[in-house]
Amino acid sequence: MRQALHSVSDRMLGLFLPKARAGACACFPSDSHYEYRCAGFTYQRRWCRYSCTCNKTCDAWVTIGNC
Repeated sequence: MRQALHSVSDRMLGLFLPKARAGACACFPSDSHYEYRCAGFTYQRRWCRYSCTCNKTCDAWVTIGNC
């Protein structure tokens, strides 16, 4: 009975999560996020992404206000 329940739950999970996304990256819990900083008197942010090979790439810093 337990094996049948696990099989059904795996099928249901496969319907909601694409197979490519079901496996998580080994390095980071999230694959993208914003980073923030104060540079002088300006408050800035940038969008960063991690690949499953632990490489980090980020967009350019964008000013969003004052510190």
